[in-house]
Amino acid sequence: MALGRTHDLVNLTALPAFFYFLPKEFYLPFGLGYLVGTFLLSPDIDLPNSRPTKRWSFLRCLWAPYQSLSKHRGLSHVPVVGSLLRLAYIVGVVLFLYFVLIGVVSTLDRGFAMFLASFNPFEFLNDLFRSENSLYFVAGVICADIVHIILDGISSFVKRFT
Repeated sequence: MALGRTHDLVNLTALPAFFYFLPKEFYLPFGLGYLVGTFLLSPDIDLPNSRPTKRWSFLRCLWAPYQSLSKHRGLSHVPVVGSLLRLAYIVGVVLFLYFVLIGVVSTLDRGFAMFLASFNPFEFLNDLFRSENSLYFVAGVICADIVHIILDGISSFVKRFT
């Protein structure tokens, strides 16, 4: 398995090649998705001491349930499936925290809780998911994962024969 620093370097080196195939108006969302996929939502987020996990700093605890349920190189290393699973997980965590926040705030300040509750996260997510920019962001995350998984495969293959 390649080291984290190697993954970062190879992923960053591969990014310009992907831009060749994209319309220019989607460079930004794709590039952001690719960087998020490389540095924050890498398939190695399932390891508690990996570089991507450490990059979450004090928020790394949010990934503990994912890490306890996910076996390294399991579903997290399946192209597309792993990417979508991690994206769905983080959306689920944010929704959960939003509703916990409303519950906590409602015991302290009903007016502010009503204000928070007026925001409909599902409507926001619906609008977000219908956006073409979101599609390219997700494509960026998926492409970063594919490069990561290919590098893992090459690294494992080379280690077997050396």
